[in-house]
Amino acid sequence: MKYFNYFCCLLWACLVPMSCSSTMVEELEDTTNMIQLDKNMKVLVLGNSYSVDGTAYFDHLVKSANLNVFQLCLYNGVINGGGIQEWLDAYLSKKFVSFNRVVGKINMMSDGILCEILQQDWDVVVIMQASDKSYSWANFEGKIENLIKIIQNECTNKQVRLMYAIPWGHTIASTPRELEGNIICARKLKENFGISMIPVGIAIQNARNTSLCNDAYMTRDNWHLCFGAGRYIAACTWYEALLADVSHVSIVGNPAIPSLSGNEWNNDTTIPVDESNRLLCQKCAFYAVRDTFRVTNGIR
Repeated sequence: MKYFNYFCCLLWACLVPMSCSSTMVEELEDTTNMIQLDKNMKVLVLGNSYSVDGTAYFDHLVKSANLNVFQLCLYNGVINGGGIQEWLDAYLSKKFVSFNRVVGKINMMSDGILCEILQQDWDVVVIMQASDKSYSWANFEGKIENLIKIIQNECTNKQVRLMYAIPWGHTIASTPRELEGNIICARKLKENFGISMIPVGIAIQNARNTSLCNDAYMTRDNWHLCFGAGRYIAACTWYEALLADVSHVSIVGNPAIPSLSGNEWNNDTTIPVDESNRLLCQKCAFYAVRDTFRVTNGIR
């Protein structure tokens, strides 16, 4: 009995550290009827308010597609108005940061200094740039190289994939210049550093050339996306760019229709998503991912 108790104590001592591991999957339920991914997807977003817009309806899309949520997670970190320089500053100053799990059941350490958050087995790290800096390469040069190096050095997965979420233009007057600059900068990120794209800005511009566009140019304040269709298209783009290939389930045909809160319904700029425009929203995202740097006209 003495040796049996000793063995139990030893076993417990070995298991406790495992239970505190940064990567843990919540208690499993029956996943037999869920669509299995080709591989686990653990996504970290170095974001801002635009990543909040982009992922607001993301969980609904994933669940409606019946994907195995025990194979994935997406954690979104927000520095309001922040971009590459601000995330660099957060890393160098050892600032405490907090990430919110938007979707999935894989648990990762999500609160702490940034180097600790990065020192996990992430499959994808998404980089964001502040939208008022995203259309000039001068705001990337000399900074993006450092952020890439930090991510690659810190992440335990040395095959971690880097992605960049392309912002959308702000107003009717400013968008032509901003869109051109956004595309130029995104191309350089891909060509110079091999970064893949989540082309939200292209998807939103696709939608602006359809019957979806409203007087507010699909924004609610000339910056952030309108509730309903704006955020929905963004989430569809995140889904298609991140999950379509590993799940073999495209966003096109997804039955999800987001439920809107009272405040969202009462906003004059809201464009509700319903059966009359759901597929059109999805196509705007689909074509953006298929043709990342070109706006597609005439989507129906």
